[in-house]
Amino acid sequence: MSNNSPDNSSIHDILSDCADRAAGEGILLSEALDRIGPHAFCFAAILLAVPFIQPVPLGPLTMICGATFVALGWQMARGRNSPALPKSAGGLRIHGYFWVGVVGFTKRILSFCQRFTRVRLSHWVEGKRGRRLVGGLILVGGALLAMPMANLPLNNFFPALMIFFAALAWIERDGLMVILSLAWGGLTILYFAAVGAALWFFGAKAVDWMMPAATAAFSEK
Repeated sequence: MSNNSPDNSSIHDILSDCADRAAGEGILLSEALDRIGPHAFCFAAILLAVPFIQPVPLGPLTMICGATFVALGWQMARGRNSPALPKSAGGLRIHGYFWVGVVGFTKRILSFCQRFTRVRLSHWVEGKRGRRLVGGLILVGGALLAMPMANLPLNNFFPALMIFFAALAWIERDGLMVILSLAWGGLTILYFAAVGAALWFFGAKAVDWMMPAATAAFSEK
């Protein structure tokens, strides 16, 4: 493991403690990140991205987490050593069965990813340039996640994968994950463009269909 991030055992120990605390009295997100220290940006990004890696939009949580990703990405790109979160996100309590499941799934997915990630193309994820790149990807992913796109399925899925792979790239020093993050970002933009075009097309058709009836109704008056 690189000096970019904590070792695998510490990540799993922290996740195990979060799961235990979530099953009990809970733990504030800000408190969990304070324990991790300067490596908290990507750890937090992965933890918060995991609930969105499924097709169903999560309502108000999307906006809170979207703003958090933007804040995390901006601060990481600017070279901060530890994150300062919006109050609404920092006060988010990791508590209850939902978060126990999220933390458990995060542990499993990190263990799975470590089977195929390795140090490669490390110039993408080293030094200030790598920090700015990964932070920028997390920021853009957060902005895309927070975009209101008719609350359709997969709205959150694609940007969450963009964020997840960007954070994974930094943790594992794997530049290939940066390329995957960029690919998911491109797919997100294509999906949103297709949804926007479809809404515009069918909206225009609806207006064309309604206009004659509306004109006739006003003419009778």
